[in-house]
Amino acid sequence: MSVKKVLFFICMTIFFQGCANKQILKRELATNASFTLVRVTEKDSFASLAEEYLGHAKYASVVQRYNPGIDIAAANYVAVPLKSINASAVFSNGYQTIPILCYHQFTRDKTGKSRMVVPEHEFREQMTYLSNNGYQVVPLSDIGLFIRGKKELPDKAVVITIDDGYKSYMDIAFPILKEYGFPSTMFVYPEFVGAGIALNWRDVNALNDEPLVDIQSHSKTHDSLSRKPSGELDANYVKRLEKEVVDAEKIISKRTGNTINQFAYPYGNTSVVLVDMLKENEYDLAVTVQRGSNPAFSSPFLLNRTMIYGGDSMRKFTSSLDVFIEVNTK
Repeated sequence: MSVKKVLFFICMTIFFQGCANKQILKRELATNASFTLVRVTEKDSFASLAEEYLGHAKYASVVQRYNPGIDIAAANYVAVPLKSINASAVFSNGYQTIPILCYHQFTRDKTGKSRMVVPEHEFREQMTYLSNNGYQVVPLSDIGLFIRGKKELPDKAVVITIDDGYKSYMDIAFPILKEYGFPSTMFVYPEFVGAGIALNWRDVNALNDEPLVDIQSHSKTHDSLSRKPSGELDANYVKRLEKEVVDAEKIISKRTGNTINQFAYPYGNTSVVLVDMLKENEYDLAVTVQRGSNPAFSSPFLLNRTMIYGGDSMRKFTSSLDVFIEVNTK
């Protein structure tokens, strides 16, 4: 539905409401299959309307995009979408993209022992930046819905993922994420769980009980899942993939009770055979470590994901947050 049609809906509703001005004023003036026209009070904001009608204040920009140019403090009526009208988020001036950030280890030291280890103070600065600059962290599962045209996402939506399952995620990163109310997906591989620097299954389940955490699969052993360069036979390759995909799914699902339907490729390596296997096993999406953001027309099994390293400057971090690509689509 175009913005013009939304405005027409609002105008016609106001007209007929004026003809019935003796009636008791209602919160919802009119509703059709796509919108409800809401009477604005002095306490309302786009965030409060998103909380009331869409379930969370983070969807304020979704409400706002259907009320262009409206100052809600001075408005009498606002159109609130009841379903995804433009879930692909393609507009006349460009299209929305969703960055997925990837972390591994964390430390309380000023610097990490390797680039894969992000110091606590750097992680906090990054999360504070997201919070202070209007970014809305959404679950990874939302990208699957976004790509399939089932859900509109906030204008500055970002996803946070954590690979492997190090203890430092639970001890350092998760408390900061929880403080800001940011969801995250942790990809674990069973053969690492219980190692000295890794979470054990009790830890994994404690995190899994947190509403902001989703536990998903990072294979069974973290072996590269591309075909071996020595000339691996087809049958041997398929058998190896089954162990890494199917066996890992069974273990993680049994341990956590989760539906395992998201996969992180170890080292970002994949193949047509592996993608087909994920589809056959009813996975919704899979992530690589290819730097970049994700528009609605991305392949759900080849999603870009940007690695965040210890020592990255804030300038480099912010360069990972591409949320809109300007293109003249007229």
